[in-house]
Amino acid sequence: MGQSKLWKGVLIGALVGGITALMDKETRQYVGEKSRATGSKCQSYVKQPSEAIHRIRVNYEAFSSQVNKGVEDLLELLDKAESMLNKVGEINQEVKEQLRAVDDSKEAS
Repeated sequence: MGQSKLWKGVLIGALVGGITALMDKETRQYVGEKSRATGSKCQSYVKQPSEAIHRIRVNYEAFSSQVNKGVEDLLELLDKAESMLNKVGEINQEVKEQLRAVDDSKEAS
């Protein structure tokens, strides 16, 4: 019941906000221009669906290559971080051994 009221409130708020925004002449012109441009694109895609599919494929390939590049960069950073942590671990081990040697030499004296 509460969820139904929430969605009704959101819808009413969106409608009121949209109507209020359209009271401005520049906003109406902008919405009209964008609506016409979107309509003409939709019409061209309806007339030539292969063009729409081609554009989707090209955009997907570009997005995919960007994601792959990002993943490769992330893996490279993780490898560097792992290498640095290994070096820190080695240094830590050396320090422990040196401290043990100092403690052993104090006990022997």
